Amino acid sequence: MNQTNAEYRVAAMMAAAALFTLAGYEFIRSPATVLFKNAYGAENLPLVMALMPVVVFAGVALYGWILTQLGPRRTLLVTSLGSAFMIFGCYLALLGGSKAITPVLFLFKEFYIVLLIEQYWSYINSSVSPNTARKVNGPVTGIAGIGGAVGGTLVGMSAQSLGTETMILLAAFALIPAALVSDVTYRLHGEPEIPPKQESHGNLGLSLFKENPLLLSLIAIVLSTQVIAAVLDFKFQELLSVEFAGRQDAETAFQGWFWGTLNTSVLALQFILAPLLMSFVAIRWIHLMMPLIHITAITLAIMEPNVLTVGTAFFLFKAFDYSIFRAAKEILYVPLGFDERYRAKEVIDVFGYRTGKGGSSVLIVLFQKAGVMMSNYYLAIGFAVTLLWLALVFPLTQPRDTMDSSVQG
Repeated sequence: MNQTNAEYRVAAMMAAAALFTLAGYEFIRSPATVLFKNAYGAENLPLVMALMPVVVFAGVALYGWILTQLGPRRTLLVTSLGSAFMIFGCYLALLGGSKAITPVLFLFKEFYIVLLIEQYWSYINSSVSPNTARKVNGPVTGIAGIGGAVGGTLVGMSAQSLGTETMILLAAFALIPAALVSDVTYRLHGEPEIPPKQESHGNLGLSLFKENPLLLSLIAIVLSTQVIAAVLDFKFQELLSVEFAGRQDAETAFQGWFWGTLNTSVLALQFILAPLLMSFVAIRWIHLMMPLIHITAITLAIMEPNVLTVGTAFFLFKAFDYSIFRAAKEILYVPLGFDERYRAKEVIDVFGYRTGKGGSSVLIVLFQKAGVMMSNYYLAIGFAVTLLWLALVFPLTQPRDTMDSSVQG
């Protein structure tokens, strides 16, 4: 019982750290996007996203080196406070009238959030049993989601009165309590056992992907889902730019309300639906259900593409990604070793998440340079890749070999 209570405390404290981090992310997500669009145009969003694989690969490589040098606790502290200083520096550059800082801010906000969130999950996955994970993963995403809901709502309420740039400053401040809470959690409950150097799989743990087919399936699915996220986001941002032409703060406020409403709605999925599904439905069926829902939503958007239908498809994708898909995916890491949870996981859930967006953006930019109006095909691409996601789920959910115990659970 004492061990179980300790597992619950770890989950709750890391969820609290994630709450502050996600609240801060809402203060940077919409403002960074709007500032970039106003500086360079919505049509150049794929161009800046095309740089994401390079930025993320360099960032994950640096993370792996820091992890080797400092261990997981101090690595999380350094990356948390370092992110706060980076965002604060971007804020000062914005006050100085820098236009060139907007792509830097846009790229960094895409990277830092997944880097920190995945480190919280790495510690949770290292500290709880599979049985406890089934009970707490939904509520963990729910507690963290409260931060996103509050942050998005506050952006919606305050962006027009305080200004878009001020939101960036608040994002930096939010990382300070997040760093303190996560560090206290490590100090109270200790660090996971780190394998000896001779047993290590390198800073990035790339050799693990040859050894474990589960990791290959996961990264393929993550890459596919993020292509879908990218094209839905691009289409949505294009429609919003038309709708709010010349009204920067109004669009920032609208996007704040959008994300605040989304994050509030997600709480029901995280606190109620996710725990029920995880307790009574096999993990493989949950993974199969996800792409089927998105195929339906994207089909409706294709039939009548407008802010409402595209926004709904994007809304549903993010809602399930933040809740049920996240909770079901994290369970697969629990029985794995340190390097899988701390190194391969960062490759999958940081590099994979952002490379899916960045890689698809590279192709979009190339086609745009060739004269193709790619915005006309965003929804069709999303539909096709969702079908691919559905196909990729079947190998992941086959009850065989080492996958069986993890997936069936």
